[in-house]
Amino acid sequence: MIESEENILPPSAARLAESLRDTGYTFATSVADIVDNSVAADATRINISLDLEMGQHPVLMIADNGKGMDQDELKKAMAYGSPKRPDPKSLGKFGMGLKTASTSFCRRLTVISRKDGELNLRQWDLDVIVSKDKWLLLQPEEDTYSEAIEFMDLVAEGGSGTVVVWENIDRLVRTHASGTMRTQINSICEDLNDHLSGVFYNFLEKGDDFSDIAIKINNVNVEPWDPFCRWMNGDGGSRVEIHRQEPVDYTVTKAGTTEVLGTFYINVYILPNKNTLSTDEVNRSRYSLDNQGFHIFREGRMIFSGGWPNRLFVKDPHLNLIRVELSFDHKLDDIFQIDIKKSRIDFPKNIQELLKKIITPPRREAQKRYRAGTQDSNTSGYTKLGQQHEKASNAIGKHHAETTAQSQVGSTDRAAGTAQITNQFGVSNVRLQFNDSPNRVVQISSSLQDGVLWTPGLIEGNKHAVFLNESHEFYKRFYLANQDNATLILAMDSLLWSLAEAELCVYNDTVKRNLEEMRISVSRSLRTLAEELPDIEDSENDTDDDQDNA
Repeated sequence: MIESEENILPPSAARLAESLRDTGYTFATSVADIVDNSVAADATRINISLDLEMGQHPVLMIADNGKGMDQDELKKAMAYGSPKRPDPKSLGKFGMGLKTASTSFCRRLTVISRKDGELNLRQWDLDVIVSKDKWLLLQPEEDTYSEAIEFMDLVAEGGSGTVVVWENIDRLVRTHASGTMRTQINSICEDLNDHLSGVFYNFLEKGDDFSDIAIKINNVNVEPWDPFCRWMNGDGGSRVEIHRQEPVDYTVTKAGTTEVLGTFYINVYILPNKNTLSTDEVNRSRYSLDNQGFHIFREGRMIFSGGWPNRLFVKDPHLNLIRVELSFDHKLDDIFQIDIKKSRIDFPKNIQELLKKIITPPRREAQKRYRAGTQDSNTSGYTKLGQQHEKASNAIGKHHAETTAQSQVGSTDRAAGTAQITNQFGVSNVRLQFNDSPNRVVQISSSLQDGVLWTPGLIEGNKHAVFLNESHEFYKRFYLANQDNATLILAMDSLLWSLAEAELCVYNDTVKRNLEEMRISVSRSLRTLAEELPDIEDSENDTDDDQDNA
């Protein structure tokens, strides 16, 4: 192999610096990456300031009281692909995060650090890099950054520490109207608080096996968020059901010898049903579809929050009560394929199979608990979904007279399930559903003939109603997934009620079979299309076959 200087092809600094802005960071993950460096520097206090300079230009400062950097250490830290840290446990892993995370949102990155009383400043300015097409690391004047230095000194109390400054932020806010920008900044800070409270839970929570830190965002403390809600079991309680597992050794076999590469730990938590929680508990637990599933920690730092990696299962409301804790150390980084943003994980196939086996029993229990809390009833004790249907019934009922004027009910034969309907096409005997409920024009049935999603019917006083089939796949996947959304439930109930009423308005003996076939055909199509909605399993004896990965 011939090696020569002329075969060394350095990339264009201008092109690469711009390209690295698009590595997929969100604002929250980028700030978390900077905080990783503070934790790695043994900081105990980290203050974040996001404010508007001159009322228009956002500026971010992240200061800590860590051990700081001397001039040589700072230059190395500013290099793209900085040297590996001596401690493999370090949260700063790739030597890229400070730069790529920062320039994903700003065009000027300045780092100021004090160590042994010496103040050091270095800066990347993308506009300079692009204009010169060179990796020109700048050294700004101290006077230019007196405010940032003062901010750092406040946190570090005059001792060692570091402050990271983002200027020329061009990818964070979407308008330059100061009032609107201020609102956006406040919202961004709230979202960032939520993110950091989970990512650094183990460090914010005092008294565990990790170093203690305190984080403030615009002088607001970041409180630790426990995704497993273990606080509900305070004073010896057992509201959260905990399934603890034995540590799992990950092994490989080489030349007939089995070697343990590392160990990971997994626990499964089943939360109480939502309808047993107070409003404050619902908010504190962040009860939602987004937070079910895995919350994964590397060296105590959360790298994945909510969901099912490798599509082990599909998000659906029946799994809202289950949260899975998986923890591992740096020895398994390559096995789990941690990405540069420390926000993605990939399980090897053998671990996927093991995890499904571990999770299946508590998963079934969580589904049973969820169903017990959401079982709908037309006769007593309405749950959230039942209440939403009742609200929709009341709303539709306000317009009942005007919307049913084109179809009048005559005599009825409830034993035969028929009624005499008069409309613009004459008088016909129509097969209908019946229920003696006094007010609910949206009725829920355990099943309907031909397996249709909906059918016309009558309730007490011969009021027109629609009957919905709760065993239909579309009902299970749409309604249960959206039971907290009153507007969406009202809209769908109104649509299906209108379709049922439209049948009565045009019904006659000539088209009756066509109307029935139309309802069957639409219901069949919706059953197929429902496969694209979140999976809601209805069997208490469900199995973990391929449908879990559909």
